[in-house]
Amino acid sequence: MASTEIALPHIVTFSNGCSRPTFHLYVSQPLPKDTRDPRVEACTNHHPACDCREAILTEELAELRADRHLLLGALREELAGHATWAYTSDNERDEAAECKCTGCRIIRRLPFYIGGYVITTRRSSTPAP
Repeated sequence: MASTEIALPHIVTFSNGCSRPTFHLYVSQPLPKDTRDPRVEACTNHHPACDCREAILTEELAELRADRHLLLGALREELAGHATWAYTSDNERDEAAECKCTGCRIIRRLPFYIGGYVITTRRSSTPAP
């Protein structure tokens, strides 16, 4: 008698830092999502990639992502309407026209903050009449 249930494989993907994964590992159960998983308490043979370490790393990653989301959301709200980056019509950066507030100076130093609701202004090379 054939089963009507379809078993979905649980796959752990390893990467060497490139955009394409380099290795897939099929596991019998999904990895724990946090330290409340019962397998964490049952873990007695600690080794790299054991259930308790995977749970701790997954929990920390989720917390870091939530903190980053809150930080970027607060920055977007506070800097709405600021001319964080300014450029001339020749696409040269115009530092004199950029906002000088502390928040905009911080945003210009953050490499991971790409655009995202921050105003970029352009100034024409010809004066307005």
